[in-house]
Amino acid sequence: MEKEFWEGSWKRGDIGFHRSEVHPFLPRFFERLGLAPGERIFVPLCGKSLDMLWLRGKQLEVLGVELSPLAVRTFLEENGLSAGEERAGSFERFSARGITLLCGDLFELGAGDLAGVRAVYDRASLVALPPALRRRYAAHLAALVPPGGRVLLVSYDYDQAETEGPPFAVPPSEIIELFGGAFRVEFLAGEDALAQHCKLQAKGVTRLQEFACLLERT
Repeated sequence: MEKEFWEGSWKRGDIGFHRSEVHPFLPRFFERLGLAPGERIFVPLCGKSLDMLWLRGKQLEVLGVELSPLAVRTFLEENGLSAGEERAGSFERFSARGITLLCGDLFELGAGDLAGVRAVYDRASLVALPPALRRRYAAHLAALVPPGGRVLLVSYDYDQAETEGPPFAVPPSEIIELFGGAFRVEFLAGEDALAQHCKLQAKGVTRLQEFACLLERT
């Protein structure tokens, strides 16, 4: 999606993808990421997700990237975080205690930006992207994640004909197609989640499965 689309969504408050609580898959499967206190985790298209606070509570250094400056500033303000701000290449870097947010284009990230990152938590990044960008994203993630690095990925499976995304349906078969060449893919859980997605219901979606999988870079 274009930058203007996402910035407009934040300005209008059209952020149905935001959750007011930690996603239950995160504490349930966190240990599968194999992280020790003090290590770094990357959260792509992080928005103002409270999951970042939960991860910081696990004594991790959290690195998020987000396109919308409004989302970044809202996250900091709503959570009472004081952050230093500086220009870092293509990004504006906001540094708070235990959390660093890069405001800019995800696809501009280089390996140096993710130095020391061994794990990724993707709850709302892949499903925000249309098909052409999903392929690019998978290749970009494969280039950024070191061998042995792990990704906890949350995705949706529903009938895309019932409504347009985002969030888009990215079923298990597509996960394997996108990531199977560079990652080992393990499906962890799948649950009926239509009741938790009122906006998708309102758009006509009649069935929705939310699932988690673990990707390990080969």
